[in-house]
Amino acid sequence: MNKLQQLVCLTALLGATATHAQQDLKWAELAKTEAAALFGEKCGMCHRGGGMAMVILARRLPADQVLLESRTDLQAPFIETVVRNGFGVMYPISQGEVSKQQLATISAYLVKKPGAK
Repeated sequence: MNKLQQLVCLTALLGATATHAQQDLKWAELAKTEAAALFGEKCGMCHRGGGMAMVILARRLPADQVLLESRTDLQAPFIETVVRNGFGVMYPISQGEVSKQQLATISAYLVKKPGAK
């Protein structure tokens, strides 16, 4: 293979890699959107829009921690334990209501690193 052919192959490879990276980003954004929708469907009635959980959490936590989606300190094991066992006035949520996979998706959506959006 001569140098020109090598350059053409390298350019094609780099273009494919960039396209693949863009597709991965699109899939990540889509997954985030789907996880947000799942959170809204399964948890939003209490944990969004002034729901009962937000009212109760507002009595105990600083204002920036009331909305679960804004928090950066949540851990998946904690979320999953609270969901399955209940906490305070929150009743336990069974696998019939929220499957293991759905709970894992919701937990991953809520677990954020500092500075993440």
